Amino acid sequence: MARIKARDALILAGGFALFFWATLPPDKVALNESCEPAGGPAAFSAAIYRSGFWQTQLDAVIVERNNLLTQPARRARNEAEIEREARENPALEEKMMRLSREQGRIDDRIEKERHEAALQSARLKKVAWLMGCETVIAQKLAK
Repeated sequence: MARIKARDALILAGGFALFFWATLPPDKVALNESCEPAGGPAAFSAAIYRSGFWQTQLDAVIVERNNLLTQPARRARNEAEIEREARENPALEEKMMRLSREQGRIDDRIEKERHEAALQSARLKKVAWLMGCETVIAQKLAK
């Protein structure tokens, strides 16, 4: 009888620990288009932890927004690094030129530009959404 109670207590404690872990405020953005908790675990977390959930979401929104805003700068740094390496190693430059010519034949320049424009547009829309959510979360935290 004591073994059954101990086992039941252990199972109950494990279930409670699992529930506690599942409802912890998520580290990533867990918001829908309306800047409200998206999905069951996020909604439970918001109900249970209130300000802790919103503070974690504010931090996640800021990190993601900053990441999206720095993407063009990172891409420019990577391209500059590739150019520097190509100047330092002429054999590599020749290989890159050959690969570039082959890629130019395969890719249609206009399609590539459209793709880049679509990516840029999506990135800017997400940045705008994140900034809007940042404002909504700050208002919720101020209450």
